[in-house]
Amino acid sequence: MLITGHLGYVGRNLNFPQFVGYDLVEGNDIRELYNLETVFEKGQFSTVIHLAALTGVRKSVTYPHQYISTNIEGTWNVVKMCEKYSIRKLIFFSSSSVYGNHLSPVTEMSSKNPVSLYGLTKLAGEHIVNQSSIPTVIIRPFTVYPGRKDQVIYKWLSQIKQDKTVTVYGDETSRRGYTYVGDVEQVLKKLIQREWEWEHEDFNLGGSEVICLGDLLALFKQIFPNIRTSFQKRPQEDIVCQYTDIFKLRTVLGFEPEPLFFERVREILT
Repeated sequence: MLITGHLGYVGRNLNFPQFVGYDLVEGNDIRELYNLETVFEKGQFSTVIHLAALTGVRKSVTYPHQYISTNIEGTWNVVKMCEKYSIRKLIFFSSSSVYGNHLSPVTEMSSKNPVSLYGLTKLAGEHIVNQSSIPTVIIRPFTVYPGRKDQVIYKWLSQIKQDKTVTVYGDETSRRGYTYVGDVEQVLKKLIQREWEWEHEDFNLGGSEVICLGDLLALFKQIFPNIRTSFQKRPQEDIVCQYTDIFKLRTVLGFEPEPLFFERVREILT
């Protein structure tokens, strides 16, 4: 099995005993087709999990060319290698950003109208994957937590530890359907073990809770009573409310996330 982007946030949290990793951190760039093909030639893989991408809605505004070339051209390269070497299962990680400001809860049938460059690049990646000649699955995670250092939980925690003001974008009413990172692994294992009866399939991956930003901030204030907050204007590309209905994932794969968001976050903070 090949995992691209295995040193990214999601990849680092996967517990697969045997796989070949391909990550930019180690100098392996999915945009470099020659080197990518060398790995496919040697690997004789049956399954590819394609995680490699530049992530972050706000950063995509600052580095548009890198996002476009990595997330679109890079995905094209991975798909073409999968076709050439007859990969039996390709699992591509897209993003909830492809839905833009669609009314929640979104489903796999909801229209896709991304409002960020990052979302546009992931939607382009979906089109590339869906046009391939091999069996594929697209997974769209909704705000994976605990998250990267630049995302809300660890960003606030870092600001508190540095005795800085906690930055809150918009007001406290924004809502998210967070996905526990451990659940990503569960879903992947179910997909790998299953015999696929489809050519192309897609699943939204989220939690069973919808979390209000104000409630998350209240938890921080409970644990850190002396924190200071600064409310900033919400960036244009930020989504105010986004969560998904996981009926399809529940029905097809028997996946059921546990409602433990606040318990898990409390463990991190204490």
